[in-house]
Amino acid sequence: MVRIAVVGLGQMGLSALRILHAQRPDAEFVAVDRSAHAVEVASRLGDNVGGWVTDVATEPLDLAEIDIVLNLAGPFFAGSDAVARAALRAGSTYVDIGDDVEATETILALDGQARRAGVALVTGAGLSPGVSNWMAARLLDHHPDADGVQIAWATHESDPGGLAPLRHMLHMAVNPCPVFVDGVWRQSPGFVPSTGATFQFPQPLGEVEAFDTAHPEPITLARHYPRLRNAGCKGALLPQWANSAFSTLGRIGFGYSDVPVEVNGVTIEPAEFLWRLMWARYNRKEARERTATTSVLVQALQGQHVLETLAIIDDAVMARGTGLGAAVAVLAALDLRPESGAWGAEALPWQTTLPLFVKLAEENHGFPAGLVDPASSNPDAARPTKAATGAQS
Repeated sequence: MVRIAVVGLGQMGLSALRILHAQRPDAEFVAVDRSAHAVEVASRLGDNVGGWVTDVATEPLDLAEIDIVLNLAGPFFAGSDAVARAALRAGSTYVDIGDDVEATETILALDGQARRAGVALVTGAGLSPGVSNWMAARLLDHHPDADGVQIAWATHESDPGGLAPLRHMLHMAVNPCPVFVDGVWRQSPGFVPSTGATFQFPQPLGEVEAFDTAHPEPITLARHYPRLRNAGCKGALLPQWANSAFSTLGRIGFGYSDVPVEVNGVTIEPAEFLWRLMWARYNRKEARERTATTSVLVQALQGQHVLETLAIIDDAVMARGTGLGAAVAVLAALDLRPESGAWGAEALPWQTTLPLFVKLAEENHGFPAGLVDPASSNPDAARPTKAATGAQS
């Protein structure tokens, strides 16, 4: 019997676990979280779901006899590789949804150890990164003359879905980020207006301005496709005033750790103050109906010319899309047994992952339009939209 461990049982973790449980009723699941309540909720899925109450950040994790572990314990920018190293010790395939540059670099640094151990480590397998990487891989395979790729995402969520997602959103919005320009890595300031570009997202979003943001797709895609000369990721936090607010915070310096501030004898980094303040204010709000929209757009480029565009859109919080992407990655890894080493999500072939994502999305009432060209009413058609690559200061 296949044994699957799911670490981190927040909204995204429970979403992924539910999908995996429905797809693999023959498997045995282990639900892992530091919260006993979260583990108890997960165990209600069925008799084949057990639980461990463990804080993977501070306690050792024994993955002996686990075939594959899915790690959703964030925020990933802390750079912890504890679960990946536990997978290496146990010989278990590892998948995570790491969506920060720091997390990606930490896992990729284990490539040599993973090869020697005969273990596959797949990082960034959620929605963006994750499904975005598979979309990019499809476009690049369809266009062997493409030398660039541009990812753009846009999200509106009235509820951040937990402290870890909020901390991640603040981190990736206000921190500097790497972009690949003319074959050279450059550091670009996060959410600064000079890096803005307009993209035509699917309706009802339409035209959206997005900014350079600290997502890891450029790192793993440039590594996987040596022919690329340009790779970037831009993001938008909607409504537009939120984009402007985060841009201002980045320019003030909330994303930098070089100037810690002392308050009543306690040293605190600006970003930590910011997320603590926002979380405290959020907790004081009265309960209200959640509204959300999530969209990811990918362009294949030749120079500055857009060769083809693909996009997806959902009327739900990002947790649904991330859970779907993570579940697809686990199912694909179980069936295909990826090569030993440390990889981005594009190491799992899009020919398997994208059709499975569309299928599972439909079954879970998400992403109803499937893969579309935002400028066309025909699914999978492609028309040029405005491209934007490169870092500007």
